[in-house]
Amino acid sequence: MLLGGALVFGSTAALAANPWEGLKSPSQQDPASIGSYTNGCLSGAREMPLRGEGFQLVRTGRDRHYGNPTLIHFLQDFSNEVAQEGLGRIQIGDMSMARGGPFSSGHRSHQTGLDADIWYSQDSRSLQRPLSGWERDNIAAVPLADARKHSLIRENWNGKVPRILRLASEDPRVERIFVHPTIKRELCNNAGSDNAWLSKIRPWWGHNYHFHVRLACPEGDASCVPQAPVRNEPCGADLDWWFSDEFYAMLNGTAPAKEKPEPTEKPPMPQQCAQVLQAR
Repeated sequence: MLLGGALVFGSTAALAANPWEGLKSPSQQDPASIGSYTNGCLSGAREMPLRGEGFQLVRTGRDRHYGNPTLIHFLQDFSNEVAQEGLGRIQIGDMSMARGGPFSSGHRSHQTGLDADIWYSQDSRSLQRPLSGWERDNIAAVPLADARKHSLIRENWNGKVPRILRLASEDPRVERIFVHPTIKRELCNNAGSDNAWLSKIRPWWGHNYHFHVRLACPEGDASCVPQAPVRNEPCGADLDWWFSDEFYAMLNGTAPAKEKPEPTEKPPMPQQCAQVLQAR
């Protein structure tokens, strides 16, 4: 069926619950990232090419390879720099849907076209030729850290990883980069005093097989809600919490039971998103 001029797939019930997943084409509006990273949408999105200098898209069957033009330009510039530095061909996973908005599962952010997941692993086939559709959707991700034990998987670690992360971090368009806490600790242990670039590298749950790049709101985009700037030391004490008894208790489900909080309503999406949802 059609919704706002865009072809819609899926059951009526599923689309009623989350119509954003049924929209398979960007809106014909000016590009704008509307709202916050975790509660917003995207007008005038651009589709990331399947392959280019230094990059290959993966898991494209999810239809999550759209972004604000600022993100598309960043990914192309960044991957080109990765290639020029002899660091291979990055594999780009989830970005945003055609009009942004919330996913039913998998991500809480990625809603405004300014987030992208980049895999640590690089499939040798993608270095030689474009991957087929089946290969893109069935390619295996290689974890660099054990998500449960909080330890580095040394046999999977690649010396290119710190160099690639640094290239991304030093780009002024980048606001934050989320990585597994064990990977952040490894980077801090080896950076020495030359660690200013690590201030944007933030430890977060999961992220053991990919890093998550988040761009700042594009200049002049008044609809975009910025995130508070990072204020902690590059390798400060805030990293220690991720290796504390309290964290491990939460990770392993052994933390003391707490009083169940009162349910909170999800905040409404920005009013502009209704226009994006219905636009051609």
